[in-house]
Amino acid sequence: MGGTNGETLDGIAAGFEEEHGIEANMEFQDSYENVLTNTLAAFDSGNVSDMLQVDSLFAQQVLDTEQVRPVAEILPDDFDTDVFLDNVAEFFTVDGELASLPFNNSNAIMYINRDAFEEAGLDPDDPPSTLAEVRSASETLVDQGVTQYGITWPNHVWFVETWYGFEGELMTDAENGHAGDPSEFYTPDAVHDLYEWWKGMADDGLYTNPGIEAWGEATSLFIEEEAAMVLTSTASVAGLIADSEGFTVDAAPYPSISDTRVGPVIGGASFYVPDGLPEDRYEEIGQLLQYMAQPEVQTEWHKGSGYYPITQPSVDSLREEGWFEENPMYNVALKQLQNGDASDPATKRALLGPARNVQTVIQDKSVDVVNADDVGSEIETMKSEVESVLTDYYE
Repeated sequence: MGGTNGETLDGIAAGFEEEHGIEANMEFQDSYENVLTNTLAAFDSGNVSDMLQVDSLFAQQVLDTEQVRPVAEILPDDFDTDVFLDNVAEFFTVDGELASLPFNNSNAIMYINRDAFEEAGLDPDDPPSTLAEVRSASETLVDQGVTQYGITWPNHVWFVETWYGFEGELMTDAENGHAGDPSEFYTPDAVHDLYEWWKGMADDGLYTNPGIEAWGEATSLFIEEEAAMVLTSTASVAGLIADSEGFTVDAAPYPSISDTRVGPVIGGASFYVPDGLPEDRYEEIGQLLQYMAQPEVQTEWHKGSGYYPITQPSVDSLREEGWFEENPMYNVALKQLQNGDASDPATKRALLGPARNVQTVIQDKSVDVVNADDVGSEIETMKSEVESVLTDYYE
């Protein structure tokens, strides 16, 4: 966590130190990918951190090391794990036990430039809710010269996963890896519709690709008013409000492929704890884990970042003080999450051992699909390459 989110996290660590008298040193490692790489190397060397903030995408890869201890075994005995929102706990519970502590969790939403919408004669209070509506709004914005592009987003697998989730479609067999070792990558009709739309948007200059995993670049295109819509994380709420000088930013639900809206997949990260540390260390780690889930800490984190609060007491506290009424942008992702069907396997983010390699294939092939003459052929190639990665890992 860098920027304002990192500052907020450092403040939480300082609050813990003051309350418990236990030093908590947060070490910035630039990206989730770096944390994963450094963690795997640390497991090999034996020089591992006390806690690891791991992207939900990489959960199974870390679990497969068999070198982490479930946080359910570390949290104090009086900690009630039922406080976590169902949609959150569902993903991080493995074999009936809370494997890691949910903390900075999110889902993808859409941000709009209200001023640009109004200038183009569009209603910012009725933003696009489907891909077809996104295209229509983009055509109006671009044709009238209000913005250069209608929409942008980072080329990251999470956005593709979110489209699958809203359609109620699994990405892989074995319930996205939650019910066993997956071997098949699904490409239903809805995914063909997605890529046909994506390619058409690119071909017609209505969408611009900021680059693979280009989070900052996508945000910049929106802040600089080159695109009137951006898909990104709810964790960007605080930053976009601060950076959108000269226009009014607003948040809207993620646009779905069709009118089907089963629910989003979870994003963000959780804290894992390595096994094999000195036993007396786990008591202190358990105290920090418990502290980070306290309602007042979750409230501080939510307000300072935009990540939604992930325990029911923290949600209740924010509602009681009228926070969401005064700051509706912060409620978009939470409402989207709670409207989703947590029992549907499609709304659980894929739990894949070779997640990083699968991610790379989908992101790289998405570029190929958008640039291809034959979308269907490139999607079949994507399917074949993902299944090859799964086979190499599990067999």
